[in-house]
Amino acid sequence: MSPAIYRVLGALSLASLLAVVSACATSSTAGTTADAPAAAAGASAGKVLNLGDQQQELETLLASSGALAGAPYKVNFIEFDSGPLVDAGFAAHRIDVGSMGDLPASLAVKSGLPVKAVAVDLPIGASEYLLAKPGITAISQLRGKPVAYTTGTAEQAFALRALKTAGLTQKDVQQVNVSLLELGTVLDSGAADASVVSVEQKVDYQQDHPGAVVLATQDTVTPASYDYLLGTTAALQDPAKLAAITDLSKRIVKAENWEKTHQSEWVTDYYVDVEHQTPAVAKLILAAGGTTNYVPINATIQAALQNVVTLMVGAGAWPAQFSVAPLFNQAEAARYNTALQEVPQNG
Repeated sequence: MSPAIYRVLGALSLASLLAVVSACATSSTAGTTADAPAAAAGASAGKVLNLGDQQQELETLLASSGALAGAPYKVNFIEFDSGPLVDAGFAAHRIDVGSMGDLPASLAVKSGLPVKAVAVDLPIGASEYLLAKPGITAISQLRGKPVAYTTGTAEQAFALRALKTAGLTQKDVQQVNVSLLELGTVLDSGAADASVVSVEQKVDYQQDHPGAVVLATQDTVTPASYDYLLGTTAALQDPAKLAAITDLSKRIVKAENWEKTHQSEWVTDYYVDVEHQTPAVAKLILAAGGTTNYVPINATIQAALQNVVTLMVGAGAWPAQFSVAPLFNQAEAARYNTALQEVPQNG
């Protein structure tokens, strides 16, 4: 095992380590060579990209939208349960590209992983929620209370930003550190008075607890929280894989554009068929809204990621400041920004 994977996994529990081994063994392959554009086919034909996905989100989006049809390369989707485990997949040399939130992206730099940002998106509309049990209506009431969020994930960065709006830090609450899938259940069990939850967890809890109040959303905290697609330097130095990554980034943007105009179909395909929510809950998720815009990589993006480091140092989770600049490469940013302009955003 490489030193990099030890640094990434050092902050994870034994259960998480076992999960990454299991996740790396679970994969599916998509992509065809039919009807591929001649330029892309000539550059990347026959290549396989190993993509670290989370909960089958990108895999389902690309399949439902049809955006991957005609790709001259294969995409092998390797599913993980969280961003830190995607980082572990990089450290284990199992993936070429991987999707994650902002805190795992900064953790990749901290761990010395040889990766660069190859695409960045900004969630539009509430996609993460700080949800409290009935009776708590303000973040300031959480002082000294148990609050659930998962260490090392984008949810932790969101929680710290939300607490900061009321002058609180991580030290002012009692963190309940559970897996992403358990963040909703800790409210039901009474183990936490508030929790960072996904849209489906929010809908589930509020159906049974109509008095539960959302204290903050991703839209109400600053700076904005971005999601990242990272690629290994080895893949980016391989001309064929670089061509495939460039093409894949365009296809992902096209897929997101499709989602904006096919929200009902997307909610069914993902939340019902993959996440196993009921159609009734799926309708509530649809009503909650939320989508994604892919944005250029620029100084604003880097500054927002640097803020994550400041948050973690201020929380006492990391010992000292470090620069996130190694995640950004001028040539790679220019390549992606040019590709982004070739796919107009909708919605």
